[in-house]
Amino acid sequence: MNNSSETICGISTPIGRGAISIIRISGKDTIRIVEKIFTPREKLKKATGNSIVHGWIRNTETKKKLDEVLLFIFKSPSSYTGEDMAEISAHGGIFIPKKIIQLLVDSGARIAEKGEFTRRRFLNGKMSLLEAEALLNVIEAKTEKSLFIAEENLKGKLDKEIEKIKNGFLEIKTLIEAELDFGESDILLFDTRELMRKIKNLKSKLKNMAESYKKGKILVEGFKLAIVGKPNAGKSSLFNAILKEDRAIVTETPGTTRDLLEGTVDIGGYPVILHDMAGIRPSESKAERIGIDRALKMVKQSDGVLFLMDASKTISKADRKIFEIITEKPFILVVNKSDLKNKIKKIPFTGKPVRVSAKKNSGIGKLNTAIIELIERTFPDNTEEGAICTTERQKERINQAISCLNNGLSIIKEGKDLELLAFDIDEAIVSLKKLTGEITVEDILDNIFSKFCIGK
Repeated sequence: MNNSSETICGISTPIGRGAISIIRISGKDTIRIVEKIFTPREKLKKATGNSIVHGWIRNTETKKKLDEVLLFIFKSPSSYTGEDMAEISAHGGIFIPKKIIQLLVDSGARIAEKGEFTRRRFLNGKMSLLEAEALLNVIEAKTEKSLFIAEENLKGKLDKEIEKIKNGFLEIKTLIEAELDFGESDILLFDTRELMRKIKNLKSKLKNMAESYKKGKILVEGFKLAIVGKPNAGKSSLFNAILKEDRAIVTETPGTTRDLLEGTVDIGGYPVILHDMAGIRPSESKAERIGIDRALKMVKQSDGVLFLMDASKTISKADRKIFEIITEKPFILVVNKSDLKNKIKKIPFTGKPVRVSAKKNSGIGKLNTAIIELIERTFPDNTEEGAICTTERQKERINQAISCLNNGLSIIKEGKDLELLAFDIDEAIVSLKKLTGEITVEDILDNIFSKFCIGK
């Protein structure tokens, strides 16, 4: 990351055809730089607090008007970044926004790096690291449930839960330090059982929070659902029917699908990532065998499976073999081609089948309901009960704190020196401070903020 004392600029809206384009500037020289390219109806230096000024962007060399704009002035610290900041609301398109950026750079600003505006907001104490991650989740939310979790964390729900737990650690540390400072006999000033109860209670809260990552990951990244079956069972037709669009090529020739196809759909508020893949069977074709290998690999990586069978054909050895492959995953039995004569009299596999006709688009609603039930059975819905962590980083920091508490409990049980217990409690507090960003590590910040766009 470049020098944070520099003034930065970036386009905050997508480049391309559109009514409005917003260009952001932030840093101590914001007003001075903007004055070089902007002719207002009143002088910018007279602007007090946050204000809106109408005017024109001019070419610094020719002095010709480039565009008529609105300029929003945000004075430090009452701005997004906490610094002096400006936003130019110009006409959209490609040429005008890029030209304004060039004029700003020529006047002393530099182009912002990815996420640098939000990074400065964090460094200036206007948001926590957890809120920064939540903001990214808001931007990338795929469904209403995804957005709900992200907005709750952006409002500080996870921060507040962590702060409560951290305060609990501080209470325990105070008890230990009191004993170390004033305990002059073999009699402890506190009840050991009560101390263990407090630590176990905090550990339980952290453990629930770490467990919530399973659900958080699904809501943020999506539930990976593989459509598995023999060739010509109707996998691609079902893929298209669930997505409600023609994404996969459908023919009557077995083995048409060889590459992995992916599509994301909102099912009951859950982002579901569907994978259509090659039918699983013995094959002499090298290309098809590669597709089958990829399909088997994707099954292992999936969160769940739709096991598709063809109602117009009897259960075969291939079906039985596929069932053996998928039983380690949560699955739904799906009988396709229900519009044809049913030749499956009895299904020899565990589970209640869902009958559909992908071609006629019937039974898809029942299948979607079964998919929702599968997700909620696999990852119980606790979004209303407490804060949910949504990143691997968050889970790791929480688990580090849990590990410190486990060490602390062992120390109490074995009657070891209380100074060792105090050290473990301190380490647990450090882990939580790293979680919220009170203690920062540069490469972690780089990793988080590089996921944002340049104008954010």
